[in-house]
Amino acid sequence: MFIDTHAHLNFRDYKDLNDVIKRALDTNVKKIICVSSNIEDSIISIEIARKYPGIVFAAVGIHPQCTDPENSEEIKTQISKLEELILENREVVIAIGECGLDFSDVGEGERNRNIDEQEKLFIGQIELAKKYDLPILLHFNKAHDYFLDNYSGLSDMKGIFHCYVGGKKRLKKFFDYKDFLFGITGLITYDEGLQQVVKKIPLERIVLETDCPFLAPLPYRGERNEPGYIPLTASKVAEIRNTSIDEVERVTTENAIKLFEIN
Repeated sequence: MFIDTHAHLNFRDYKDLNDVIKRALDTNVKKIICVSSNIEDSIISIEIARKYPGIVFAAVGIHPQCTDPENSEEIKTQISKLEELILENREVVIAIGECGLDFSDVGEGERNRNIDEQEKLFIGQIELAKKYDLPILLHFNKAHDYFLDNYSGLSDMKGIFHCYVGGKKRLKKFFDYKDFLFGITGLITYDEGLQQVVKKIPLERIVLETDCPFLAPLPYRGERNEPGYIPLTASKVAEIRNTSIDEVERVTTENAIKLFEIN
């Protein structure tokens, strides 16, 4: 059994969600963490988790960049709404995220948040993760060093460095966050730099992600990604680590089950 630890099935790209789920199950991807980027996404994630019990699980969270620019609510209000969602849906909400820091240019349809706003959001979600003992799914873009310099206090928490692209030179510092795993996406199938990095990460610290609909692995690069492609990522991880895909499947699945406390 494979687990996709980071999928955006709550995006509009998945109007054919039943078919997407079926293809995932057919390729032995039996569990999927549906990750959110704003309050509306979080609500939809919960709805999907309830529709596919035991297969889809919800992560609620707010992305560092504003993915819902029409939302004028204060950060404090949005954090309160996240907490309400956790309290009312404990049986399906298994993580906080994605959240973190993003100092890159915003994408189309998004609005930039300044560092102060991003940190208020991030700290608010860190506090929720601690309060409810939930894993936290961390997003960094051009912010890895800032995080390492300012958030050493997270070393006693648990979670995933989502879509890790922090390079080899920072690995030792990231390893100090002992209960955090490294999310590896389809980038591994064509990014030679990431391939070299993954050789240095113990398999016991790796989980597999799609980040769908983004980052489809070869041979689907540039197309819509989906959880059923996880075995392609696993196969490449096995190849570069000179091990079997069965071993990658076993260990990464055990890692995810332990982190999220799912069966």
